[in-house]
Amino acid sequence: METEALGKLIDGYLAAWSEPDGARRRALLEAVWEAEGVYSDPQTFAPGLDALDAAIAGFQASAPGAAFSLQGGIDHHHEVVRFYWTLRLGGGQEIPGMDYGELSPAGKLAKIVGFF
Repeated sequence: METEALGKLIDGYLAAWSEPDGARRRALLEAVWEAEGVYSDPQTFAPGLDALDAAIAGFQASAPGAAFSLQGGIDHHHEVVRFYWTLRLGGGQEIPGMDYGELSPAGKLAKIVGFF
């Protein structure tokens, strides 16, 4: 995958996590996430697009105004990616994290494993 396309993919993914509006979030996810993709982090396991959408909705409800931003570049080789991000919560709190991901043959995210 070309660097520019990969950047747009990860930007769209982080935008979905930052989007409180359900319809806009779903559109963002559909553009970047495989329907059967699997998401996991220390608190969440979401198999499939519907489960990920629901997990993000729950997160947004519990942390209104939360926003993710990419920190640094995106490492990529052999259809795997790694990138670092910062979560900004209300009150100025920032939480750093890192995601490892796998890309599908169609160029969407098929798996994300998050660490924070």
